[in-house]
Amino acid sequence: MNKRARNRLIAISVVSVVVIVAAAVFWFIPNASLSLTVDDLYDSPEYIGETVQLAGTVVAGSWDRQSSPMTFKVFDDDTDSTAEINIVFNGLPPSNFGDGTEAIITGRVELGNTIVSNQMVTVCPSRYETSVDTLAVSDLFDRYSDMDMTGIPVRVSARVVEGSITAPGSSIRLTVHDVADPSIEMPVMYTKGIPDSITGGTPIVLTGHMTESGAFDAADIANISD
Repeated sequence: MNKRARNRLIAISVVSVVVIVAAAVFWFIPNASLSLTVDDLYDSPEYIGETVQLAGTVVAGSWDRQSSPMTFKVFDDDTDSTAEINIVFNGLPPSNFGDGTEAIITGRVELGNTIVSNQMVTVCPSRYETSVDTLAVSDLFDRYSDMDMTGIPVRVSARVVEGSITAPGSSIRLTVHDVADPSIEMPVMYTKGIPDSITGGTPIVLTGHMTESGAFDAADIANISD
């Protein structure tokens, strides 16, 4: 056997060993975490001390961005169960975190239906609505100056001001402007997660009402579909 053939054989052997070792690691080393639902984990002491991955929906009003570490609750939105899991999160929440956001949390299970975590991925699906029968920001301001619009439910079409989206928990979550006249701006309060599809310049529909402070309290935000 010449030297070139011998070197080729050695190289093939080394590659084969690497593949076999990688396969063994893949098949025989257990996963670092268990994937569980809220119902799986709720009142299940056998998981205490385990590292798990939990999927759930953020309970509205259960979180405070200013607390350190941040705490919140999640539930299973796909069932009628009332079970909730407490999350103690050490870190900054993703930008689309908020009420109703789908969260995937990885962490250690503690007593009291609690997970202590520093890893979280959130999903906030985009929603689409037509702008038919909506008010422009300028129309809303005109009506607001003529009459008390505080607390009256309305739908408003607008565009997101570039660079105005703030972190979850901010008192003003974003600012919008009139579609026809960008100089007319309106601050928006919002506690839910903002989908990644909504950025500066995105046309949106806001559902909510004006507050006494002059900010718009949005119950829902959707992309414009037309």
